[in-house]
Amino acid sequence: SKGNVDNDATLEIYGAMAVAQAEAGAHMLGPSGMMDGQVAVIRQALDEAGHQDVSILAYAAKYASAFYGPFREAVDSQLKGDRRTYQMDAANRREAMIEVELDLAEGADMVMVKPAMSYLDVLADVAAM
Repeated sequence: SKGNVDNDATLEIYGAMAVAQAEAGAHMLGPSGMMDGQVAVIRQALDEAGHQDVSILAYAAKYASAFYGPFREAVDSQLKGDRRTYQMDAANRREAMIEVELDLAEGADMVMVKPAMSYLDVLADVAAM
């Protein structure tokens, strides 16, 4: 419906984009869309295209934060809207750990907690996994 993201259609495009980036010489990809299943689809697409050596850095825990504002200003981002619909609630630590586990199980080579400065406790838990 209008205003909603089609997760499956988006994943198909992510797979094609990943292969295109790998064929252009990328050594690592960092999908930040927070779509369910994105790491698995990207890993499969890369592997099937012979790019097993391309690493995936998953944005496993991406919290809603005002820290992103200066970055968006610096790159003159024209995108508007509330990104909290796909970013994590700061109070939901359990969700972050589940997402990290899922991304690793789907084939992520590395995971990111963003923004890191405010979530050192989560970083410590992820490092201990």
